Amino acid sequence: MHAIGHHQNVARHVGDLFRDEPDQWGWRGDPWLWRALGERFAHVTLPSTRGELDGMLRWGFAAEVGRAMSVDAGAGVFVERFAHGGMSSGHVSPSWWSATGVPLLLGRAGLPGLRYVVRSTVEQDWRSVRALRLENAAENPVSYGADLRTTLAMTEDDWRLRARRGTGRDTTAVVAVAEDGAWLGIMAAQLPADEEPAALLTGVFVRPRARGRANGVADALLAEVLSWAALRAPSIRLWVDCAPDGAPARGFYARHGFRRTGRRRAADGLPNAVIEEMATALELPTVHGSSGEPGEE
Repeated sequence: MHAIGHHQNVARHVGDLFRDEPDQWGWRGDPWLWRALGERFAHVTLPSTRGELDGMLRWGFAAEVGRAMSVDAGAGVFVERFAHGGMSSGHVSPSWWSATGVPLLLGRAGLPGLRYVVRSTVEQDWRSVRALRLENAAENPVSYGADLRTTLAMTEDDWRLRARRGTGRDTTAVVAVAEDGAWLGIMAAQLPADEEPAALLTGVFVRPRARGRANGVADALLAEVLSWAALRAPSIRLWVDCAPDGAPARGFYARHGFRRTGRRRAADGLPNAVIEEMATALELPTVHGSSGEPGEE
């Protein structure tokens, strides 16, 4: 069992959440990453919401490991400075961190917000991707980039292609899945095929019951996408509705460092809608440094 109760009462810094180590790990490099993250966040004040903390952990993971947490790593990610002998030494398990490590830390913090796991989409998810996108198109076609009629006309192959973006080389798509299996939200990004250096954020949708800063779903999804993009591009851009209905989205992106570029255009397939570009620079924090022996005080 994990001792978690006292963390909720005394944790003032994110690093406090790493004080007690789990009983089980994914791979042998995970204890070293645990301690490296504990050192990285030792003096970082605990945020007020679950989503903000989730985002911090995802950025920290990407900075230490050199890979976004949601990217399928198969046998794990090898990190040389975490290699100290033995089978699977130095290997970190992104799936363990996503399914066990991060939820454990979020639980210790006791912050408000929905419980969910963030993961990449795979081809077998195509029906769930379709259901979410139909809801997106029906509610806000400008946000999705297509109206409901166009979305309904898409074939199974179209949806399988979109679901595979989560495992693509130059694309990503991540989803927040609740404890009961319900999909709460989705975001995607891609690297440009032309000479444009910036990555492109697309397909942002969170179901109404999961919206809001207190729930944290949008914050966690965006942090995962940005950490993926920061390893591949110097900046990321997006297109957002200029109309009053787009104000919440524009405020959300502004809170995460996006700024208007001054570029505007008509939305594809929706000539009466005008969208504007926002962008932000991307840079992962530097590696914190070597960590001590797991289990040492």
